[in-house]
Amino acid sequence: MNVDQLLPQPDQRAQFAWPHYITVPEQPGCYALVTYGGDVLYVGLATGNIRERMGAHLDTPDKRKGVTLGVPFWFYYILRSSGEVGPIERGWMNQAIMEDGTMPPLNKIYSPV
Repeated sequence: MNVDQLLPQPDQRAQFAWPHYITVPEQPGCYALVTYGGDVLYVGLATGNIRERMGAHLDTPDKRKGVTLGVPFWFYYILRSSGEVGPIERGWMNQAIMEDGTMPPLNKIYSPV
């Protein structure tokens, strides 16, 4: 699935690298780890601090090394209230399943709402 297919569309992005970590706000939101070419590798949510979630993924070797589609290069995100992020993440997960027949390759569980 391409990041351009996500609805609602993430409207911000940062490079998925430590030097860009500080540019991501400390607010709730939903995010996607995306290859340079736009393939969605992971979707997630942060009910409190999206910057902390980016840092947690940067500290996870399995998230940095990527999969057959490629490695995470972009951290796309959309800021929303903590009450809105669960349904958005579930929607993105469902969109990926409808498009690709499976969850994004770096997602291990189907997140509850």
